[in-house]
Amino acid sequence: MLAGVDSEWGYPIVISKVISKENTLGGDMSYCQFLKKSEVFNLLEEPESKAVAELAEERKVSRGSIIGKEGDKGEEFYLVVEGQLEISINAALAEPIPVTIATVGPGQISGWSSMYKDGKLTATIKAAKSSKLLVWNAAKLHEFLLRNCGMGYRILQQLLAVVARRLVNTRVALMGCVMER
Repeated sequence: MLAGVDSEWGYPIVISKVISKENTLGGDMSYCQFLKKSEVFNLLEEPESKAVAELAEERKVSRGSIIGKEGDKGEEFYLVVEGQLEISINAALAEPIPVTIATVGPGQISGWSSMYKDGKLTATIKAAKSSKLLVWNAAKLHEFLLRNCGMGYRILQQLLAVVARRLVNTRVALMGCVMER
């Protein structure tokens, strides 16, 4: 595990560990069971959940940590286990204004734009609270899902539903920003 301070932002660097079949969230819930309760992986069968969980690593981030910046190449896909992430965009009105378009908590995802080839982050992702995340390398997850098309299709269905909901929420947040001016 690595820890330190990010030289650009001054926030603590995350601590990561690889997930295995034995990892649990505390109590009797395994990561596989947690995936089945999430907004994207909820249609998976148990063996599929295990396979997807084994591709992830657990990451702890401190409150205020910038996980990804709008415009950066999307290389990771995140599922919140504990805590809360704030997703914001810069609204280019007279001057750039950060607008929070979503706050995601346990069972919810972030970094979805990493799931298409050469995707760039469409928003900045920041830890609103100290958080525990499951993190997938997007290229490896994408390759895995290409080899397992049925599973990939079910995940894609759920992912598109999340994107559609977030698009509506983004429109509402931006309208509020315009109305305030």
